[in-house]
Amino acid sequence: MDTKDAVEMKIIDEILLFLIQWLHWTFLVLIGVSVPLVLLLEPIYVSLPICAWIMHLGFSRTLDCPWTRLENVYRSKTGRPEIGGFISHNLKLLGLKKKK
Repeated sequence: MDTKDAVEMKIIDEILLFLIQWLHWTFLVLIGVSVPLVLLLEPIYVSLPICAWIMHLGFSRTLDCPWTRLENVYRSKTGRPEIGGFISHNLKLLGLKKKK
């Protein structure tokens, strides 16, 4: 691979990383909006299991988020450090969480 191809691949990887991050945020916002909507619009016997499942997926320490794994692949391809968690990483960037 010559340098022109390497530069083109780096640009493509940067664009893909941006799209992955944007889709990750979009997914999280939609999940956050869906919880109150399900509670308001569905009967309790439907909304309670759905909300419990959403909360389990969102706050579980044992489950790895596939979006975060995909983002880490493209972060390493673009020379950026990998992140441990998407939300905690972005809270640090906003100054809402203390850095270790």
